[in-house]
Amino acid sequence: MIQELAHVDGLRAMAVAGYSLGGNLALKLAGEYGPWAPEALVAIAAVSPIIEIEACTRALERPDNVLYQWNFVRDLKRRMRRKERFHPGRFDLTKLNTVKTVREFDEAYTAPYFGFRSAEDYYHRASAMRVIDRVRVPTLVITAEDDPFVPSQPFADPKVTGNLHIDLRISAHGGHCGFVGARSAEDDGYWAEKQIVEFVKEQHRR
Repeated sequence: MIQELAHVDGLRAMAVAGYSLGGNLALKLAGEYGPWAPEALVAIAAVSPIIEIEACTRALERPDNVLYQWNFVRDLKRRMRRKERFHPGRFDLTKLNTVKTVREFDEAYTAPYFGFRSAEDYYHRASAMRVIDRVRVPTLVITAEDDPFVPSQPFADPKVTGNLHIDLRISAHGGHCGFVGARSAEDDGYWAEKQIVEFVKEQHRR
């Protein structure tokens, strides 16, 4: 996709940014590129990235996260029913009513339909932690100590802290993708977005 945007559409400078699981995908993209990333890819940014899916799933299963779990499962079920409308018969929805947790959904749908042996296999292989030490694109990572289901411990791993291409910013507060600041005439208060824009601009100037 990056190559197509560069060669077909003529875009000479691009950045990829993702939030939560999208942040994991952005980091995984950079790690899989390693030192061979397209020249047009100037920066990666990830906010509250789920870089170790198993650890995040365990955190989500804590009793104090029951509302988050319920909300995620509800949205996942809604998406499956929407997929069924566009692709009748492709997915077995008979299991849907028995799914109560994200882990059960991943076991019933994510893993078998996307080539993984189990939910645990998916969590391991799809996590950016497997390749984050290979990141060579300038990368901004923003996360918070008080994120309810993205533990900060994986970010202390030497694979992350020892990678000179990663600018890691861990704040005391911010929750999950909730980084905001004071609003003003010049600032809409979306702190994380502002950090991303400034980071990308800096990399593009180099």
